[in-house]
Amino acid sequence: MTSRALHHQAREANRRLKLGAHPDLQSIQSWLEAKRGKPITIMELPTLRGDDLCGFWLSYPHRDVVVYAPPKSTLQLQFIVLHEFAHMILDHQLSASSLAPMHLPGFPETSLMTLGRSSFENDDEAAAEYLAELLAARTLPRVQDLQGEPSGFDQVFG
Repeated sequence: MTSRALHHQAREANRRLKLGAHPDLQSIQSWLEAKRGKPITIMELPTLRGDDLCGFWLSYPHRDVVVYAPPKSTLQLQFIVLHEFAHMILDHQLSASSLAPMHLPGFPETSLMTLGRSSFENDDEAAAEYLAELLAARTLPRVQDLQGEPSGFDQVFG
């Protein structure tokens, strides 16, 4: 898919989100929980180094879990979570190649699917990255309009 098509897909998904005038991470989470019909748990995994994989999404029959590496800042944490939320918004569990189902300590069952980055260059990652930027712009009013701008990944993750 072309960069233009990916940006269009992300902008359309962002436009369809009915989050009110001043959304925040919690309101996006609440919207997703209602849409998906199950709660979302967000948790840090201290043993995750964050070099390559800094977050991933596990799907269980009765819950979703967003797991993240210890963040360098609250802005980085928010962007990691927004990126995983973007995958949910874009229904990437239906199209993305996922990692092998895994067992996460503290959860009795093995996940149905685990969505984690296998490449920085695939279409699903690019679309989720751009949608996360658009969501960040909505939740952080001081962020400039990112439409047409290159990914802010380097700015957030150094």
